[in-house]
Amino acid sequence: MKRACVYFIALFFAVSLDAKSVKQYQNEIEKENKSLHELKKALEEKRTEKEYCLLEEKRIRSEVARIEQELARLAKQKDALRRDINKAQKNLAYSEKALKLADMEKNQWQAVLEKEADLWFRANHGFQKMFTNPVAGKLRLYALSQKKTYRDNAEEKETESKIALERWQNAKATLLNLKKKQEQTARERENIKGEKQGLLKTTIGRRIVAEDEIKKITDSARDLERVIGNLEKKKKQTEAETAARKVFREKKNLLPWPVQGEIITRFGKNKHPELATYVISNGIKIRTAPLAAINAVSGGEVIFSGEFRAYGLMVILDHGGGFYSIYGQLGETSLEEGQKPKAGEAVGRMGNSGEQALYFEIRSAGKPEDPTTWLIHNEISERSSK
Repeated sequence: MKRACVYFIALFFAVSLDAKSVKQYQNEIEKENKSLHELKKALEEKRTEKEYCLLEEKRIRSEVARIEQELARLAKQKDALRRDINKAQKNLAYSEKALKLADMEKNQWQAVLEKEADLWFRANHGFQKMFTNPVAGKLRLYALSQKKTYRDNAEEKETESKIALERWQNAKATLLNLKKKQEQTARERENIKGEKQGLLKTTIGRRIVAEDEIKKITDSARDLERVIGNLEKKKKQTEAETAARKVFREKKNLLPWPVQGEIITRFGKNKHPELATYVISNGIKIRTAPLAAINAVSGGEVIFSGEFRAYGLMVILDHGGGFYSIYGQLGETSLEEGQKPKAGEAVGRMGNSGEQALYFEIRSAGKPEDPTTWLIHNEISERSSK
């Protein structure tokens, strides 16, 4: 069905070979070249954005790789810390055992020393008896001195063990603190890595969406220009078009609005809200209510009615004299090619869900013109211009 419609349009608007049509067609080519230049400019801007996205992707991938290297280094540090902590734990256990043994040894020698000293004094009947046998007294004193030395050595071992125990306790605490900080750093790097990967995904998505949108806009504009060009060629064959053109020209600033609403996209260059670039609009978009009736701005003949690329469900009216009005993004229409609605009669209706916006164009000799210069000025147009 679609192929049949396109074939019919091409056949109906076949090229006229008379001198006047050729001249007008050449003018149209020059005008379209100007529009093509604007599109190429917009495409160049999008290519620049694409290159920027590619550089961002490369930069983010590099940052993610650097973070992964740092995480690998932190993992090695974690293993080393775990080994150091185990070593400190073993040394701590050894120090605790050495302290316990040194304390036991000191206590044992202290008990022996006290017991022998007591026996010695009893065996010699008191302090003065110690001097009756000088040799025996010296030997006993020497033996006591030796045991005291053993006790003192054991006490020194106990002191050294306490120092070693404290040192390994401090070392373990320090290592555990380092391990805690290292784990916190690793968590932070993992979070940053996740953020970077999310940003990378967004950047890639932005580039893909931009490329897809540019293709759709380019294809839609090119195909519509082809359709309007073919329509214009056919209509320029008759001399009656000149008179019809004059009649329609007199309607400038007097055409009724196709629907009540607010202009949200103006004719010409508009900044795309998502692509961060400018796109050329050959018409206007009028935000309106769901199921709003769309009316013909002037009497004419339906030369196209159906789905057409990004314009959705579309109706084209030929008003004669090379003038056309285009109604796009309709929700429904009952018009068929060949029908001739009058001014104010229904062209179709908008959809019934979500935000609804009519796409509206006026073409003269294949060239898009600002519809607001044709429509009658009223409260809506004044509000939309603010």
